Parts: sequence; structure tokens; C-alpha cells
Amino acid sequence: MICELRTLSEGLPVFVPCPHYLSRNKMNPKETSLSKQKFRNTLRSALLIAFLWAGIAAFQATYEYAILASYNVFPGLNSYIVLLKSNLLTAFTAGFLAGLLLLPRVNSWLRTHAYGPALLLSLFSILALYFLMSLVGTFIYNSLRLNVSIFDEAILPEAYEYLTGMENLKNFLFWLLVATITILSLQINDKYGPGVLWAFILGRYFRPRTEVRAFMFLDIRSSTTIAEQLEELQYFEFIKEFFRDATPGILMTKGEIYQYVGDEIVVSWPLGKGLENNNCIHAFFEIQKAIQDKAPYYQKKYGVTPSFKVGLHCGKVVTGEIGVIKRDIAYSGDVLNTAARIQSKCNELGVDILLSETLLRLLDLPASGFREKPVGKVELKGKADEAQLYSVEEG
Repeated sequence: MICELRTLSEGLPVFVPCPHYLSRNKMNPKETSLSKQKFRNTLRSALLIAFLWAGIAAFQATYEYAILASYNVFPGLNSYIVLLKSNLLTAFTAGFLAGLLLLPRVNSWLRTHAYGPALLLSLFSILALYFLMSLVGTFIYNSLRLNVSIFDEAILPEAYEYLTGMENLKNFLFWLLVATITILSLQINDKYGPGVLWAFILGRYFRPRTEVRAFMFLDIRSSTTIAEQLEELQYFEFIKEFFRDATPGILMTKGEIYQYVGDEIVVSWPLGKGLENNNCIHAFFEIQKAIQDKAPYYQKKYGVTPSFKVGLHCGKVVTGEIGVIKRDIAYSGDVLNTAARIQSKCNELGVDILLSETLLRLLDLPASGFREKPVGKVELKGKADEAQLYSVEEG
């Protein structure tokens, strides 16, 4: 809920979440709210896929009815309604189960395994789901068509005939295509980052526009020393695994990965999402917790556990599509340079997280169980005036 108007230091007004709304919606300020948010995101995706597949099922039923009618074969409106009902119910259930249980697992396989084995695992999972829902669907369809209970023995011959016939093969090929397109769409969305694909499709940034965003520059500490300790391929795997383990915390807090630059991740939020539930601060602690939980793994495999530092700032940027062969959405503005400069001061000040006063004034840290820690005014490279910076602690 956005209901409070505040002003950035450059005089630009922004709407931010109400503190009482944030307090009301948190149970455990450090973990529970983000766990609930992760579940809500998964549930929202599952419902979206369920409604999308139900719409495709309605199209399939209507198309088949139209094909029959075009050959002067009229099965009757009642037959069409029965087919439509059974298709909608089966496809909605299959889409919901796929979105809630199967596709997140498929997405995880595609992130953590080579594409070949991951696609085979995905195919077998889709096959299992299809045959389960095909069995359920034919019982529902014949129950409605024959006007009997779904457990009536009269359905068995009809179900057997469908499951062993060409109609089932035709439907399998159709829904295999639907499932494949769904997985590819999720992968494309995953590649560009949540929401970015739709921004491309809708042409939201085809013409540059001004918006207010929060940015986090995350950098691995002592990366040069670690690179000297490890072999080149091993160091690449080290960075790759760190990025993979950091990603869930970013996505849970509604962050968008803007760039990977060497051993650095640049994360961005539309300002409302970054301030909601103090997401931009939660992201740091979620990543920190994930890395701490995997410390034994890193020590065993690489002999070192990654640590990192972040700098956060917010402000006005120009956003637009850039590139010809490889198109991307790019941000331009002083806020990015300032966030990078803030992050560079972490070593000097002996902290892992630093943020600007501009961003701090818009946050409600106590609502999430955080407290600010002033570190004083600091001179930032390329800035005429000193900047007041803060660190953040839990508890």
C-alpha cells in the first residue's frame, strides 16, 4: 500500500509505503515476511499459469468444435459445453500444479545443471504430469458426458479407449508444445530478469523515460587475492556459484539484476518496491545468510568463503532500450555513480553495507528490526560535497 509522499534530496517527490502498513504485514521481521512473500510470488505465478492454460484449453475445445463444424459434423452444443468444462477444469488444475510444484523445480534444474540433462529431466516431469492429468481429465469428461459419478464403472471402457487412442496422442503433442513454450518463456524472463521481458514486449522503454529507482552495488571482497589462490577455471566456478547463491535473496526482495560486472552485481528496484518492507536492505541480509549457510561447502571446495560489501543509493535515472544486435534496458544517471562510490568506501570504513542519507530517510528500518549506524560524512570521488553515510545492523 503506497500512501505517503516524501521528497528526495534533488526535490523529486515519490510515494513510499506507509510505516504502519509495513508493521502490520510483518510477523518475524527478519525471516517470516520474506518467506511469506516468496510463497505469495510462487502462488501468483502458479495462478497465472493456471489461468493461461485454462484459456488455451478453452481455445483448443472451441477450435476442435469449429473444425468438426467446418466438415459438416455437428456434435451438438451440449457436447461442446461438456468438452469445454472438462478442458477448463483439467487444464486449470494442471497449470496450478505445474506452476506451484513442477516449473519452479524445472527452473532450478535449468539454473544448476547443463541444459541437456535439465531438459531431459523436465521432459520426463512433464510426461508424468500430462499422463496423470490425462487420466483425471478423461474421467471428468466422461462423467459429465454420461451424467454419472466419476467413480462409476461405466467410465472405464471410455477412458481406456481414449488413453490408448490417437486422440490422446494428439492432445499430448499439443500440450507438450504448450508446456515447452511456457518453460522457454520462463527461461527468457529469467534471463532478462523479472518484469524486463514484458517491458520489452510492451515497448515501455523504447523511448527513454525518467523514473526513480534504488540501486545496490554488490562486490566480492578480496577477489584479487582469491583469484590468485585459485586456478582460473576454479575461480570462474567460484564467482558463478556465488552469483547463483546470491540470486534467490535478490528475487525474494523484488530486485532486478541489472548487470554482472566481473565479480560485481548491480541490482535495481523501482523505488516503491525497494522501500516496501525495506526490500533493498533485506536483500543484503538474505544474501549474507545464504552465503553463511553454504560456508562449509565453499571452504571444502575452494578453501575460502566469499564475503561481500554493498553500497545503496536512490534517485532519478533515465531508462531506455539500448543496442542493436543485443538489445538491453540501460540506466543512466548520477545515482549509479554515487552508489558505486558509496560501495567503494566499505573497506575504508570497515563495514559491509553502506547507504546514503537520501535513501535512509525514505526507509522505515525499525519496522523490519533493523537499526541505522551513522558512519559520518565522507568525501566521495567526483563529488563536491561530503556525503552523510550510514550502515545498518540487525536487532
